Amino acid sequence: MTNSDQGEDESDDSGIGGWGKEHVSDDSRQVKKAAITDGRHPAAATNYRLNEPSLSFTPTAMESSMRPRIGVPPKGNAQSREELDFINGSGSALETLSCQDVSEPGQIDEKAASTDLRSLSVGNEHHRQGSLGKRSEQGEECSPGRRIIPPCTSDEDVVALLHATFLPPVTKESLEELDLEWIQSNISLRVDINYDPDLHFTPVSGHKGKEKREEAMKYWLSLEAELRIAYQHGPLDDCASCRKAAHSTKPEYFTPRLSQMFLSLQDLLLTLVPDHDREQVNQYFDIGLLLQEVSHGLLDVIRLAHWLCGLLTTHCAPMRDESAQEMAEQIQQGSEQGDLRMLVRGIEKLFVFLEAMKLDVANHQIRSFRCHLIDDTVAFQQDYFQIRLRNGKLNAQASKQWYQETVRRHHECSRPNASPPTPTPGALIHGLVELCLSPESVIPETLKHDQARLMTIRDEIQDMLHLKMSLSMFDHLVKQILGAQSTPNFTLEARRRQTRDLLQNRIMDLTDGTVAQHKSTTEVWSQNHRAIAVELTRAAWNACDQDPSLLARIDFDKIAGDLLARFRSEEDDPAVARSIGTLLEKATKEHAKRFHKMTALTISENQRQWHQLRQRKQQWRNLAGIEDMARMLAHVAVVHWRVWADLVYLEQ
Repeated sequence: MTNSDQGEDESDDSGIGGWGKEHVSDDSRQVKKAAITDGRHPAAATNYRLNEPSLSFTPTAMESSMRPRIGVPPKGNAQSREELDFINGSGSALETLSCQDVSEPGQIDEKAASTDLRSLSVGNEHHRQGSLGKRSEQGEECSPGRRIIPPCTSDEDVVALLHATFLPPVTKESLEELDLEWIQSNISLRVDINYDPDLHFTPVSGHKGKEKREEAMKYWLSLEAELRIAYQHGPLDDCASCRKAAHSTKPEYFTPRLSQMFLSLQDLLLTLVPDHDREQVNQYFDIGLLLQEVSHGLLDVIRLAHWLCGLLTTHCAPMRDESAQEMAEQIQQGSEQGDLRMLVRGIEKLFVFLEAMKLDVANHQIRSFRCHLIDDTVAFQQDYFQIRLRNGKLNAQASKQWYQETVRRHHECSRPNASPPTPTPGALIHGLVELCLSPESVIPETLKHDQARLMTIRDEIQDMLHLKMSLSMFDHLVKQILGAQSTPNFTLEARRRQTRDLLQNRIMDLTDGTVAQHKSTTEVWSQNHRAIAVELTRAAWNACDQDPSLLARIDFDKIAGDLLARFRSEEDDPAVARSIGTLLEKATKEHAKRFHKMTALTISENQRQWHQLRQRKQQWRNLAGIEDMARMLAHVAVVHWRVWADLVYLEQ
């Protein structure tokens, strides 16, 4: 178990989520941030985010005795010096076209370029046999490194060739944060796993996920364009469009990506297969020889794809076998039909498949080590944060002042005439409740890794108090409709209670649609006050068994205005919030007394059982109550106190 000081930038308040490294330590190792999945403030992602329901998994090292291994095709003699030079950056026939030194792109020899762009179509006889088309021999005379882009290339392809990333979207380095060592030393995961029994990695979503998908799309487009230039574009002299644009267009150059793609693929395979299969991978992925086979149209891509399929399905989870077959079939179809787009889509599926395999492995490791990670959580966090405090990477002075002020306020609220205040876990709970009640409160640095949980409870409190005010408005409308009836109508009362219970879920649904717009919970309720008022009025009308046709006479604007006035009154004088806070603090302290006697693992298991029972009993959408929030706050308070009491709060 490592507990080295590999922390994230303290000024950053984001969490983990998917796959942009944001937090870099002194040794350039990134620490990903774990997202809270059941709230409205999911943490930001790096390359992968931590999420809830887990997929079934078969460990990488397990092999199926029912699946035969595909043998390695016979390879040629040892690599030539030229082939080895290619790996070291000297280029190859595939990666070079005749052109002058790229340092002087404006002085290209048009005749040389036109003759050396000669290539055979992917649909030639080699291709029908499952091989990429053969390049012309003259292409091997080109200078190494960069290649000219034919003038007839589409603008989209030119942009991709010039600006797409050089590395594939999935590499050994991009998956590094899923390694066991990183899982063990990731502080955010080590904190969050205490509170989420189903914590697991998924690809990053949201804005960063969209950016990564766009980058990936551009990369695969560039690879397709590269293959099209090499194997489907003939000599420049034979291309009318190129001849027409040759004198008016400034030549542009791109760096081929195929060799690096093979190297990245080899690295990925070596990280995913057990030791006894690595020799087979190294034998098959003789990169220099592979590229020579490609340049001469001798690479049997169909056989390579099916060998990869057999290798991967031997070690992947059974549910992924179908995806591996689809990958191999798509590469085969693209090769046989001379369809480069289909061929590249098959290669793209291969890399997506490898990423999924790595995710399966990482999520299996999280489940396997969960108990140990939780049991060791206090010691690990103390070591981690002590190093950061000692190195000056964490300044806890403001957090200590916050806690001292919390102790003073807690003393004033509980025993105004008692002896001077003393630090206690009860004072910490009082401070946590205050943070959750006030949307504007700044969360201390020591609570940074619990920020998403506290913000979730903060939103749940705002939902609770706004819902309470809305239902109070419903009761008021019912009284207005029924008037001053002296004799209770038990039938109508039962109908009112039933309608009120159903109304709670409908109102919450009205506020869910705008959560993703990065608005505060208070703003969401205020923005939807008119829709809520209409729903309240219809429900009250129905509860009183009134004629629906008379609803047209109702002044909805007045009712909506009254509801909004209630919301704004609470913002000015949070009386409802204070009443909720009193109940929440009392319940939290009761749970904290029980949790105080338990180990971290016992608390986590107790919470897991509670949530399972809660979900079975929940009829409607899970709306957190006082009990849910109190248990979470008590859990956070007990673990937090064990970690930080001696480090900061009680430190002299």
